[in-house]
Amino acid sequence: MKVIFFIFAFVACTSAGSLPSFIHPCSASDKNLNECIQNVIAVAGPKFADGIPELGIAPLDPVQLRTVQVNNPALKITFTDTVVTGLRGFRVNSYKINPDKGKASLDFTANVTLKAHYDMDGQILILPIKGNGNAKIKITNLNILVKYDFDTVDGHWIVTNHKDSYKMDHAQFKFTNLFNGNKELSQTTEKFTNENWEIIMQEIAPPAIKQIIKSCIDVVQKLFGAVPANELITQ
Repeated sequence: MKVIFFIFAFVACTSAGSLPSFIHPCSASDKNLNECIQNVIAVAGPKFADGIPELGIAPLDPVQLRTVQVNNPALKITFTDTVVTGLRGFRVNSYKINPDKGKASLDFTANVTLKAHYDMDGQILILPIKGNGNAKIKITNLNILVKYDFDTVDGHWIVTNHKDSYKMDHAQFKFTNLFNGNKELSQTTEKFTNENWEIIMQEIAPPAIKQIIKSCIDVVQKLFGAVPANELITQ
């Protein structure tokens, strides 16, 4: 049976129909198939982070998210020129696949940093917050789990459906020009936001991380569309 492994964009090829030397396809009959694929992901990931221009595949580190919007009743933020770095240093926690059911999952962790221009107005809990300037958000141990369904169509793998979840150990914020540069208010607000990072990330994280995951899925679909399934894994 043909087996798809969705490596979350962490496989590479130098041209359609040609795998590079650092990719060693796994065998569908390998009793340790999960471990084999997990090792492939770990080795190929940093190389794939550079992108594959000849296949139209953009780099995954940095990820260009452009505009990210948080639009809640109490807090509105628009991030523009948004860039996320750090995926290159990811680590694979586990990979599991059920070829017979066409289901698989990938669990990985990375330390990532989001930089953008922000425009923010609203409040966090009881604290008003407003500003327009540069934003930097550092996320420690961002853990993402992707579960997906797959199929083979005309010799190529396709991801037909996916679900994702995430968690993190910590987040740290730096917003310049809060309250038009008022130093006292800025320091108080920055201290408050970093002490209450979990509450703030409940608002900011969903749209940003959803876009990160979508960018990776789009890249994978391009890769799978360009390279036949039987060149990515052997029978």
